Amino acid sequence: MPAGAAAPRTISPPDVIVGWLQNDYGEVGRAAESIAHVLAATDLAGSVAYIEPFRPREGADAELNHRVDRSLHVFSGAGTPPSGRHEIAEMVLAAAGLTQPLLLNFGVSEANWWIHYEFSPLCSTAVLVTHDRLAEWSALAARAALLEHVRTRLIAASDRVCGLSLGSIDDLPDAVYVGHGCDEAWHDLQIDAREEPADLAGIPHPRAVYVGAMSMRFDAGAVRALARAGVQVVLIGIAPQPDLLEIVNAEEAVHFLGVRSPRETPSYLLHCDVGIVPHTDETFTRSMEPHKLYNYAAARLRSVVQHAPFPPALKDFVETTSDNEEFAEAVLRAIKAGRLDDGQVSAARALSWRRVTEAILASVPNDQEASVPAEDRAT
Repeated sequence: MPAGAAAPRTISPPDVIVGWLQNDYGEVGRAAESIAHVLAATDLAGSVAYIEPFRPREGADAELNHRVDRSLHVFSGAGTPPSGRHEIAEMVLAAAGLTQPLLLNFGVSEANWWIHYEFSPLCSTAVLVTHDRLAEWSALAARAALLEHVRTRLIAASDRVCGLSLGSIDDLPDAVYVGHGCDEAWHDLQIDAREEPADLAGIPHPRAVYVGAMSMRFDAGAVRALARAGVQVVLIGIAPQPDLLEIVNAEEAVHFLGVRSPRETPSYLLHCDVGIVPHTDETFTRSMEPHKLYNYAAARLRSVVQHAPFPPALKDFVETTSDNEEFAEAVLRAIKAGRLDDGQVSAARALSWRRVTEAILASVPNDQEASVPAEDRAT
């Protein structure tokens, strides 16, 4: 080192709090949860805590539960949390050993406003991570004005906004698009050797597969059109709506297999021929990008979506459509085109949650110096 030169400053990775708007840890494989595990398992962060909203409960004091899952500190509560002195935030920081953590707040609901209110005063930096425009969901029309106000206030109160979809930040010129990632299972070196599940083996090819919720914004008519075009439709997930169940019962080519965990679904995807996302035409739907498309591509599947945008990183593997007939025709084209080749699959699997996590961390404003030790900030 030249005489008189200053020694290089060592910056430690930040401690991090990840907040999510629902109580479903370990059930669905949310983006927030996936990123929290990347942070906890790698050198990108120090100590990491994951916090969910408190569940409603009557007749008892508030209770905060804490457990450690694969080095991630997971907190969930019940009852009405105290307000005014940030007691919950202090308990989380103490239990997880956090110092001036970075807050990653996933979502734009009222629960996210509570997360911001409770934790941001004890954090060095607050990053809002958004995946949709919740106020545009027709099912929440009665709360639309409130939800839009909450989103506006969260944006104003955060140091940075990152979008998991382009549609969630298309009105925010200073926001950073980071996209989604394929699930952890696709980085298993033995993933391609997984055997065909027994309940799938009896279904003929070609098979179109859908994985996810079917309770709303799901176009049952697209499934019927696809089945009548000669394609076997495999549905995996939760809460099929009544009109979809009627089609399952009426069409021999439509198969509802029920719920499978994120760890189980790769075996199904690997043994199907095309991935599908048959959404209804709604403004809310167009504000998000289906996470499942990353997993479809990682499984060597081309995808066809209806009434939904798709990630630019997957543009070579996805076709978008606007009605049931066009949807069925596009699925047949995708099947004829065949599965993705090794180079395309390698590119798809490189779209990892670690890549997304690094992009979020890189977006943190430099002037916040969230990971610089306090003694170094004065120099």
